[in-house]
Formats: sequence, structure tokens, C-alpha cells
Amino acid sequence: MLKKRAQAAIEYLLVGTMVSFIIIPTLYIFYAYSHTSNEEIRQSQLNKVGADIVSVAEQVYYLGEPSKVTIDATMPEGIVGIEVWKNQELVFFLNDGSEVSFMSKVNITTNQHCYGTRCQGNFTKRFHSPGLKSIIIEAKNGHVFIREAGDNQTDQPDIEKKAVYCDGDEDSYFSMHGLEFCPPGVLSSPEPGSDCDDANPLVNPGADEECDGVDNNCDGQVDEGFTNETCSYVCKKNNYKWVGNGEPLNCCGNDLGEANPYQATEQNCFDGNDNDCNGLTDCEDPSCEGKICDEVTQGICEAGICKPTVEDCMTPEDDDGDGYINCEDSDCNIGDPCCPADPNEPCEEGMVCTETTYGVLCMQSPYSP
Repeated sequence: MLKKRAQAAIEYLLVGTMVSFIIIPTLYIFYAYSHTSNEEIRQSQLNKVGADIVSVAEQVYYLGEPSKVTIDATMPEGIVGIEVWKNQELVFFLNDGSEVSFMSKVNITTNQHCYGTRCQGNFTKRFHSPGLKSIIIEAKNGHVFIREAGDNQTDQPDIEKKAVYCDGDEDSYFSMHGLEFCPPGVLSSPEPGSDCDDANPLVNPGADEECDGVDNNCDGQVDEGFTNETCSYVCKKNNYKWVGNGEPLNCCGNDLGEANPYQATEQNCFDGNDNDCNGLTDCEDPSCEGKICDEVTQGICEAGICKPTVEDCMTPEDDDGDGYINCEDSDCNIGDPCCPADPNEPCEEGMVCTETTYGVLCMQSPYSP
């Protein structure tokens, strides 16, 4: 009796196992077929909607304003967004991350030039929600406008621009200037960075400031920490002349005793200034050789010394080297001021250096007030 029961149990177990082997694959096949069928249906619906919209849009566009056509279309599930790219590409975004696009021969959003990839042309969530839709396609000036019946839009709204910030120069700093997209292989961030020049890896907040007329460390300042004498860019920015003669003569015109504007060679050899910023002043500068260095005595620079060519009647020296001093020299005329000296000192042609109510002057001898 026990034998028969055990045998029956084994038979039931074998039958159950065989049924499971049959049912489970069948269920899997049914599920897979059903899922594939649903995907095919969705794809078929999507293809029809996209193709119908583009086809009617082209017809309406060529008919011109005020042409308008309403089509019925079943919008499938799984659509998360619809946009128009480059004015002529209708793009459906699906919930699995894929995109399906339909190309048009005409502008299906605006008649404006498209800058970048994603241009004007965006659709509301209501437009792409699943179900039967009545879609109005009408001709506008230079483009076709697409909307759902009952939608009060008069034109497609602009796509919300979401900028990205790239690290184009690979210096580990993202740009502070946003772009629509980064080139392939370039790291990006949704938030603004601090790199003020993403095309130059030597310019970023971690760089040292250099004398080059550039904001190297992106702090909004250029060549900070440098002076007129240590940086040609600072010198020129302040409207001085960079001559590079070594500190403190690198920058010419910014210091006392330096000409502004700068003189390539010393021209004013009697002003006490180092006009060409070479460290030499007036007659000390070889470029002054033979030039006037004293307007009173008409002095000429010779071998680094200002040598007068006429007598200065106010000095006790023989200024012009002709052997005569003060009123003795024919360069001094009657009534010229002269150096206080012995009132009886003989002067040229009977003149003497004489004390008068107007000071010591060269006067005829004898002098009577």
C-alpha cells in the first residue's frame, strides 16, 4: 500500500514538473510578445504622428497664410517632451532616454535664423500627453505654427536655455561663461565656474599674476602687484614710455626729473631733466654735445660741460674765456647788471662796475648820478 502511494506521489511530481516546464516558457513568450507588440504599437503611433505633422506642415507652408489644417492623431505613451531643432527637425524625447526625429523641408517653428542646435520651438506637456489629439497646423509668415486645438498659444514659446559651463582648456576650472553645449569629450558643469578664459590653461583662479596685460588669476584686475618700473604694461597703461633702461629708468616720465613726453634723445639740454631716461642729465648726456645748455650765456655742451659763449655780467668769472670779466667784457653793455665788485674796477672802454640806486651796473667812468 505504501509503495503505491509513493509511486503516485512521484507521478504527481513528475506531472507538475512537466506542466511547469510548459507553462513558464509559454508565459514568458506571451509576455515578451505582448511587450514587443506594445513597443511596436507605440513606435507605429509615434511614426504616424511625426510623419503626419511634418507632411501637413509642408503642405500648409507652401499654401501660405491663412492656410490651416486640423489633423487627428493618437499620441502614444512614453513621450516626455517635443522640441524643434534647427527650425526643421521635429524631435520626440522618450522615457527610455531615446530620441526620434522627423525632418521637414520647411521652417516648422519660426522664420528666424537658428543659432546653435536647439532653436525656438517648444511644446506644452498637454500637447504630448497620451491620447487622441486634434492638432492644428497653420501657415505663418515664413514658417508653420503647430498647436493643439483649444490651446491659446499664438506661436511656439522659446526653449528654456539651460547653459552648461565647460572646461575647454582642461585646467580643472570650469568657465564662468555658459554655452548651449560643450564639445565632445569636454567636461561640463551645470553651475558657473570661475575660469575667465577657458581657452587658455594658464589663466584661471589658481594662476599667478604676471606682467602681460592679462588677468591671469581671474580676480578682475590686470597686472596687480606690478608698478610702472617693474611692468611695461602698467607703464604704458599710465601713458608713460617704457624704455627698459633698468630701475628706476625703465619707465620714462613718471618720476621727477624725467620728461613727459619722452624724448628718444636728449633735446632740452638746459632743463635739468633726464629726458631720455638714460641716467644722464643735460650736458652729461652725449646726445647734448654741441647743443645749447644755457640760454643766458648761450652756453654749448662740450665734453660733458656747459661752456658759455658770451659773458655773464653777474658772475665774477671769465665766463666766455676771452680774458675779460664782468663789465670789462664787451659782451656787457652800459646799464647791464653786473657782479658786485670794486667800484673802481676798470671796465671795457672806460666803464666801471658802479653802485647806483638801481644796483651795481656797468656805467661810464667817471659816473655821476
